[in-house]
Amino acid sequence: MKKLIGRHRDIQYTLTNIEPDLWAWSFDINGKTRQGTTRARLDLLARRRVCTLIDRELKRAERARPNQPD
Repeated sequence: MKKLIGRHRDIQYTLTNIEPDLWAWSFDINGKTRQGTTRARLDLLARRRVCTLIDRELKRAERARPNQPD
């Protein structure tokens, strides 16, 4: 079993190869843990998919934050 730990946009994530071509991922944003699985033959593709998910969650968190006057 291969376990990878990485950072994307200052968010730490973990990837674990749980069976051939199946990766489990998890990361925390604003105290909320997101986790799931993805199918990818290569670890680089799995990393890219997790980075895309992190970008999506950061964008969602930015939209949910109330506007502050300047």
